[in-house]
Amino acid sequence: MSTDLDITVHATTVRATTKTAMLVHVMCYCLLFLGTSVVMSRGVCLQNVNCFLPKCFCSTFQHLMKRSDIPQMVYFGFDDAVHGQVSHHYDYLFLSNVTNPNGCPVSITLFVSDTYTDYTMLKKYYEAGFELAVHSVSHQNIDTGSKVRQEAEEQKNNIANHTGIPMEEVVGWRSPYLVTAGDPQIYALEDLGFTYDISLIYRRAGMDGDDAWPFTLDYGWPLPCDKICPMESHKGFWQIPINAMIDYKHQFPCAFIDHCYNTAWNEEDAYKYIMDNFYSRYNGNRSPYGFHIHAVWLNYAFNKRAMERAIKDMMDHDDVYIVNIKQMLEWMKNPTKLSDIKRFDPWGCWPIQSSGKIVLIVFINIFIIVGIACMTICVYRHKSKLLKTISNKVGYIMLTDIERQAHVEESDGEGHPQG
Repeated sequence: MSTDLDITVHATTVRATTKTAMLVHVMCYCLLFLGTSVVMSRGVCLQNVNCFLPKCFCSTFQHLMKRSDIPQMVYFGFDDAVHGQVSHHYDYLFLSNVTNPNGCPVSITLFVSDTYTDYTMLKKYYEAGFELAVHSVSHQNIDTGSKVRQEAEEQKNNIANHTGIPMEEVVGWRSPYLVTAGDPQIYALEDLGFTYDISLIYRRAGMDGDDAWPFTLDYGWPLPCDKICPMESHKGFWQIPINAMIDYKHQFPCAFIDHCYNTAWNEEDAYKYIMDNFYSRYNGNRSPYGFHIHAVWLNYAFNKRAMERAIKDMMDHDDVYIVNIKQMLEWMKNPTKLSDIKRFDPWGCWPIQSSGKIVLIVFINIFIIVGIACMTICVYRHKSKLLKTISNKVGYIMLTDIERQAHVEESDGEGHPQG
């Protein structure tokens, strides 16, 4: 039998529980409102509705262009210092008369850190058509916006000042160890004139899964994120996902080609590893196939042989192009069908962006102009001399005829007197 005290306690408990429940509901609605406000302020990216090329491209797994019209882009992003212990790999694989289907040389991207870098060698690669990008000065964990700003600015200056390369040519950044700083990182890079970042990973479920296309951060990073990702709007700034490869056993993802749990330890397995990932893109959504790599992986002879074979086999396809990241983004800004790709200037041999080659072209043009001028002068002088000779000869002939006629008349006067 309930007492008045029991009833009072029960009523008090019910009121307290009700208040708590109401408070929880209010907090939930507030959190929901705040979350919705963030999403609504950023919006949902809809291509050709609120996002337009060449300044904006939505994150997607299926490009709007018909798959059969898309060239399969392959790019290489090599990290760390450039020096004699790694340069022979670049020379052997990419500077040995390897050309794209349009007849122009292939190109790669070098993400350069400062320590041990030979900047004279770096300039040679720029003049060969490689893209130079920034991988910090110190190669330490760079996890704040201020650190990104300091390291990116200093190394960009190092590359420009030590090689003579125009500052505006250096536009790409990769974080050491892929340690990122979220939105402050992008703000710093934007302020310094960078146009893309390639430090965040996307892992597909398996070999049959599609990879993400590069996109602009107008609507933030929309993919799964296991690091500090930029969630705010950064209009026109490109984010290139590091689409993780799948190991040769088709079990685990590998952000870098040389960082796999299941490592290939012979040429055939290494070749299979490369080509299985290639064909998953080539026969899939045709998203750019990126090799994120440290050159020391090629110190193993079987890896180097496997890569050489893979490059040759990929280039046997007339719709596959090995381009640097900046060239790849030029296509993203201006998607061009395979039928027109040989006339796509950013992938062509001309105009040449290399300063050394530009000097050579200017020299050749000057030589041609001077040659034409000399020929014109020579022809003019020869023509004048010829005309003078002809004139003299004509005058001589006319004078001779007059003299001859006079002589005849004189002879007639002496032999036949008049009257």
